[in-house]
Amino acid sequence: MMLVQLGETPVLGNRLVDWVIALGAAVGATVLIVLGRRLVSRRLAALAQRTDTAADDALVEAVRSIRKTYVLLITVGIALMWLDLPDLAHSVIKRVLVLVAVLQGIRSGNAIVEFWVTHYAARRDGLDRTTLRALSYAGRVVLWITIILIGLEAAGLEAKTLLTGLGVGGIAIALAVQNVLGDLFAALSIVLDKPFVVGDSIAVDTFEGDVVHIGLKSTRVRSVNGEEVVFANADLLKSRLRNLTRREGRRYVISLVLTPGTTAAQLARVPAIVAESVTADGRATLQRSHLTSLHIQGPEVESAILVPGPDWIAAYDIRQAVLLGVLSGLEREGITLARPAYIASGLASGVAA
Repeated sequence: MMLVQLGETPVLGNRLVDWVIALGAAVGATVLIVLGRRLVSRRLAALAQRTDTAADDALVEAVRSIRKTYVLLITVGIALMWLDLPDLAHSVIKRVLVLVAVLQGIRSGNAIVEFWVTHYAARRDGLDRTTLRALSYAGRVVLWITIILIGLEAAGLEAKTLLTGLGVGGIAIALAVQNVLGDLFAALSIVLDKPFVVGDSIAVDTFEGDVVHIGLKSTRVRSVNGEEVVFANADLLKSRLRNLTRREGRRYVISLVLTPGTTAAQLARVPAIVAESVTADGRATLQRSHLTSLHIQGPEVESAILVPGPDWIAAYDIRQAVLLGVLSGLEREGITLARPAYIASGLASGVAA
């Protein structure tokens, strides 16, 4: 009887039993949610291990990021909203609930962004960690602003003025630092589109070197002469850039100008001599070999060979071996050159010149 009377005791406009029920329900709901989170995360993790997609792994990270304290605050806040409290108290509780939800949203968003950045970096070699970290920070800032604006609207606060201020301020900042922003977006394009990565050998106009660093504003390249050259990212992407590391080979054109007294029968043998030299070496492919012109210096035979692989030193070795074989064949046939052979080299294109 005394318990019943105690339960009917008014406390802040509600019966004590109502307070006990509300808080008990909040604690019980918290326990169920926490246990459910643990069970769901385990089931999802087991399922994610059997699939190749990254979306389920990101969902696991989002579930694991749910904080027990935030769950307790939300359940207690919902329970208090069920009680008969003044409008001001309900308004304060509602805004606290929105604040907690925003904090949890930011926490889960951070976990998802961090997961995707780590996953992206693990699948792609040569990415600059500083650039990736900065890009992840930028993604988080955008996520935070979005969640905060949604939270302000949910709390009944006016967010239009804040949006207007952010828009005007963003335009002013963009105009002031448009060159820097151009380099930042260029860095994003380099990281995502990957025209080159750290360690690649690239050629920009007449410059050639190895990429040693990809930053937010600039890319540093070590030239073949040893000096370090710094390119602005935006300027680098606007240039005609060639990635030498990714080429399938090098194409060399060999021009042989023979003495004017060379007979037709001897001329007919020159392409076969070139082919025999290429076949004997075995590392290059003969694309063509033909008599191309007759002029006062003597008839000219032009040949094109394709050397596989990006290693330019190995390409020089192969070209040298082919040239020595050609010279030996010409000497064997008694064919002489009007002047020393010259070499015009270019990138492997797979198309006959």
